Amino acid sequence: MTRVFWLTCLITNLVILSSFIHADDPCRFDHTKGTIDLTTVGRTDGKAAYPDQIPPTSRDYKYSYNPCKPFTELPSCENVAACQVSADGKYSFSIGLQNSAQWNPGAGLGSIPSVTYIDGQKQTNVQLQCSTDGSEQFEALGESPTNFYKFRLTHKCACWDGCKNTPQPTTTKSPGGGGGGGLGGGGAFIIILLVLAFVYFVGFALYARFRLERSGVELIPHRTFWVALPGYAKDGVVYLYSRVTNKTTTYQSV
Repeated sequence: MTRVFWLTCLITNLVILSSFIHADDPCRFDHTKGTIDLTTVGRTDGKAAYPDQIPPTSRDYKYSYNPCKPFTELPSCENVAACQVSADGKYSFSIGLQNSAQWNPGAGLGSIPSVTYIDGQKQTNVQLQCSTDGSEQFEALGESPTNFYKFRLTHKCACWDGCKNTPQPTTTKSPGGGGGGGLGGGGAFIIILLVLAFVYFVGFALYARFRLERSGVELIPHRTFWVALPGYAKDGVVYLYSRVTNKTTTYQSV
């Protein structure tokens, strides 16, 4: 029973943690092949750079896409990377979020890079076709299989190092924010620390309550250590202060 409990806690918190740190930068992809930077391709005013594209396979739905920054398209797509809209415009569905972006450099000779966005069970893959003549085209290729959507973006910025040195414009934050990349190392460390602290305190308290049948302050893990910790901290500060100022201070060893 105890092993099952701790294993469940560990798996649950790992899933929560992965949802925070898994995403890539939705605007820029650095690889040994070079850099793909879509910063200047996407609009920054909360609208889609490529709105209401109809796929050749079906006219039941139209699709909108904005690289790099989130956009909103009524009635239901808010702060998304890609949106599916019914032909009559009455319904819209998010089919990918910017903060879920995952880049793929392409494997094998002649393969092209791509970026994938996810929202729940829906997944949108955008193939990035390099344009060497300056042409630009966005194609919505449709849904196949169910909940899996395919786009193709032909652009000079889809080339490796095609827009690497392009000056980035002053961006306007879209309504509601969002669209950032994954957390940095500091953010990930803080999340890991909070998750471990949660497992430590809550897990021990539940174990002590239901397994050891304890109650009250006895639910606190290593209670004597935490009670004495402020005193330890005070002694440490006093000791460091005396060393820095060269003043003799009575120091009680821990």
